[in-house]
Amino acid sequence: MQGDKKNEGVDILLVWPPIENYFSAAVPSIGLAYLAAVLEPHYNVKILECNNEGMYEPGVVIDYIRKMKPRVAGFHLATLCVPCTEEIIKALKEDESYPVFLAGGPHASALPAETLDIGVDYIAIGEAEATVVELMDFITNKPEAKTPDDIEGIAFNRDGQTVTTERRKLLDVNTLPYPAWHLFNKEDYSGALRKTAKILPVMSSRGCPENCTFCYKEIFGTSIRFRNPKDVGDEIQYLKDTYQIEEFAILDENFTLSKKHAIEFCNLLLERDLNLGWYLGNGVRVDSTDEEVIALMKKAGNYRIALGVDSGNDDILRELKKRITKEQARNAVKVYKKYGYEITTFFLIGAPSETKQTVQDTINFAIELNPDIATFNNLTPLPGSQLYDYYDSKGALLTKDWRHYNYFFYKDRDPVYTHPTLTWDELRKLRTKAYRSFYYRPGYVFAQLKKIKSFSDFKLLMKKVFAFLGFMKTNL
Repeated sequence: MQGDKKNEGVDILLVWPPIENYFSAAVPSIGLAYLAAVLEPHYNVKILECNNEGMYEPGVVIDYIRKMKPRVAGFHLATLCVPCTEEIIKALKEDESYPVFLAGGPHASALPAETLDIGVDYIAIGEAEATVVELMDFITNKPEAKTPDDIEGIAFNRDGQTVTTERRKLLDVNTLPYPAWHLFNKEDYSGALRKTAKILPVMSSRGCPENCTFCYKEIFGTSIRFRNPKDVGDEIQYLKDTYQIEEFAILDENFTLSKKHAIEFCNLLLERDLNLGWYLGNGVRVDSTDEEVIALMKKAGNYRIALGVDSGNDDILRELKKRITKEQARNAVKVYKKYGYEITTFFLIGAPSETKQTVQDTINFAIELNPDIATFNNLTPLPGSQLYDYYDSKGALLTKDWRHYNYFFYKDRDPVYTHPTLTWDELRKLRTKAYRSFYYRPGYVFAQLKKIKSFSDFKLLMKKVFAFLGFMKTNL
């Protein structure tokens, strides 16, 4: 992949802003790629993934945008991106001329009024492919353009007041073009957990019908929309033929929810004999475990799975509205191990009723399940989630300095809320204890060494070791 380097006449620059402590994304942004794909037939589009292109400081991004001189700059705003984006917009608005600023993504959709206050001109709320085209038509004065009041799914300020238009209906996912990967400048997305660097993501569905308290569901909605499996297979064939991918990642929130969809997709992969590895990295539900599907996915090239276990205490799971049990997690891990999958389990620490004992239950359960990788993340109340509303309603949020709303890192992070039963220091120490208890076991180390069958296996293990040691040193 290689983006066009010409800057003349850039209509819109789509930006994934820098995120502190993140050095590279696992895969390129499929969200920006879809937006670019719907815009490109009408506009000159450029994409900037800051961390993936080594732009970690706001000043570097500011200089880049000044050089590109886009008519519009559109920012993807996860919560951690907000402080840097505000700094970028503030600096650019000091120039004699500057772009129109758009924003979308989970944070902007959850808190549109607050996001407008950082200098954004228009917010695309929720699913943005249709919205961003209509906004660009208005900004560029197309004769047939709608006025902002008539564009569904946006927010903007008028006379000091925030105007929010009627919510846009969710789109038919089968009408989307393929993502515009040719606009990305980076080709190497190697990582500690994957076997190759030539990898691209694929979406076979959007939406999630679950009601977990820590998630925000208003981008893709609470009903699941599946793409035609044949079209997904055609796209993967296209990615292999065009970009020579050796692996792909399915980013669905609920790939295994529909047995029919999963089986049809896997059979299509086998019929095409693509010989590609693939993985499900976003956290498959343990209550959708089906041995027939799991066996077929493995046969079709799936080698790695991530499971959203979240807690080793059933009361905490009920509080998080997970609608799963520890026994279902045990069964899921058992079946995936039977077929030789590399297994990652996600755990969360810090539910409102969490205690030292329930965290110990989670640590013990992680050790019992003994996956290849276990992550223990801070349960952070992100805007738009039920958890955020809970702490906000109790006056327990301590700051809205969004740089501290970080699931993954504690280093240099201030407390963001008052936990009902545990201090911030106790939560930090419990998370450190979880990582050390799981990974510093002789049995775990020996099991990983036993997996070395070739020099390639050794190199992959070494990547994992150095990535883990770097994480432990800088972030716990």
